[in-house]
Amino acid sequence: MSSAPVPKEQQTAYQRWELSSFADGKAGVTPIKPKKEMPKNDPVEQERLANIVEGLRKEAFTKGMQEGFAVGMAQAREREQEERDELKNLAQGFSEALHKADEEVAEQLLELALDIAKAMLKAKMSVDPMVIIPVVKDAIHYLPYVQKPAKILVHPEDAKLLKEHMSVELTEQNWMVLEEAGIERGGCIVETAANQIDATNATRWKRISDALAQSGDWIEE
Repeated sequence: MSSAPVPKEQQTAYQRWELSSFADGKAGVTPIKPKKEMPKNDPVEQERLANIVEGLRKEAFTKGMQEGFAVGMAQAREREQEERDELKNLAQGFSEALHKADEEVAEQLLELALDIAKAMLKAKMSVDPMVIIPVVKDAIHYLPYVQKPAKILVHPEDAKLLKEHMSVELTEQNWMVLEEAGIERGGCIVETAANQIDATNATRWKRISDALAQSGDWIEE
């Protein structure tokens, strides 16, 4: 069998295709592109990746700090408002307690003042019997006019003093001085046909106590 090559012009179409495929080395084969290998230990690339990672870390840290700060501030404001409310309630309670204490102290001082005044009046009556005279004059003064019969009821000892020091004045105004042992010294009862004025010590003291919203009574000691 001859191995001499067949001239190209004498070759069949298949022979020409076969020879051409083997000559080029590409018959029916799809070329495979080699993979591009990443450069190993590239300082520039490693630095770039490190910068990206660091940037992401800082961004996450900053975001976390901002969110944490916002939450913390909200909680702080809420707690601050609670503390303000607590202080406000405490101040109000303290103010009310102080006001109540002031009222109680004022009440006690008023009671003490009335007790002292009562003691002083009784002491004055025992030392100065002449106090009956201004009491009688004030009682008469409150009457719009004197209508007979007009009487002044006083303690027997005070009756003596009135007759001694106001005899002329009482006679001119048609007053009769009557002794009444049940009336304490220093007080009197003035009566006319139309009016009566109770100027006894107990009644006068009750008027003073009522005016001061107190309940103290005039008790003879």
